Amino acid sequence: MSLTNSTRRILVVRRENIGDLILTTPLIRLLREQLPNAHIAALVNSYNAPVLDQNSDLDEVFVYTKGKHAESWWGSLVARYELLRLFLKLRRMQFDDVILAEPAYTARNIRLARFVLGKPWSSAERRVIGFEHDDGTNAGLDVVVSKAAIDGLHQAQIMLLIANAYDITPPVGTMRDLPSCRVGRPKPPAVVGLTNPLRIGLHLSARKPSQRWPVESFAALAGQIQQAGAVKFSVFWSPGATDNALHPGDDEKAQVLKTLLAGTPIDVDFVQTHDLATLIRRLDGVDLFICADGGAMHIAAGLGKPIVALFGDSEPIRWRPWGVPHRLLQAASHDVADLSVDEVSVAFDELAAECGFQGKIRTAKIEI
Repeated sequence: MSLTNSTRRILVVRRENIGDLILTTPLIRLLREQLPNAHIAALVNSYNAPVLDQNSDLDEVFVYTKGKHAESWWGSLVARYELLRLFLKLRRMQFDDVILAEPAYTARNIRLARFVLGKPWSSAERRVIGFEHDDGTNAGLDVVVSKAAIDGLHQAQIMLLIANAYDITPPVGTMRDLPSCRVGRPKPPAVVGLTNPLRIGLHLSARKPSQRWPVESFAALAGQIQQAGAVKFSVFWSPGATDNALHPGDDEKAQVLKTLLAGTPIDVDFVQTHDLATLIRRLDGVDLFICADGGAMHIAAGLGKPIVALFGDSEPIRWRPWGVPHRLLQAASHDVADLSVDEVSVAFDELAAECGFQGKIRTAKIEI
């Protein structure tokens, strides 16, 4: 296959969580670099789609709403009808390749891919590309991506293995030598000034209980960091009530932190983000981010932000922040609650120094 002149029409299917889609963007970047004349599209859901807004590596993004994300039974019915219409539209577009960009082998995704391509009636040159099952099963795939050597690889590196289907060998080297994650368009490196306080993002929420750092620890950490100099905190959390069955949130936790910080000299802004696009836009305004492993962490990495990452029972090798300076902390118990404020404070100091932020903090302190 001539890479430079290839005009293949490629559909990348990534319908899972926010972080999963973000960790697929290095693959999309590599395909765009090596196949500049190809038509590359993505099929995603309405929940994760905002991370691809203005992504210049893609020619088209197709978005559908999952039935479980609809607000009523009628909305769920309409969502299923619109999904069928979208699948028919994709079939008419005559894609050459459908990439199932997730390491799980599922019969449902293979049926979708073969429907979009028109297989088994279409030309043999039109391909379903995807990972084999853990047991080696690969029925329905035209190009099989092996899982034989994925142990010890980051999720982004695993996704990059798909490029072998186009005779593209992913570059070998450190994380910073490989394509980075991308949320939106690429941005120039931030210039660290000395006139404004360092803006630090704190994210209170985590889906898994083992990833949740106590709100009292966030309050104590903000106090320790504030003592080093003038900084500005932006607090983020998942909106909603804790007992919301569909979208549980941390409004109560944010209110507790607001109460704990009331009357202190800590400069803090509590940021309401009721949709993913707003979260992305407001996260782009911070200089450094402190959070548990999760979707917000991967958004920050896609925006190029240095990160102090708190890990519970997830695998750091597979899920650590990709392509950005970071410090990763994981307690022996694999419970974030067992990480001390001092440990996180030290990690912050180290990362701030690595990124050249300490001078900004000290200068701001002198100017007070």
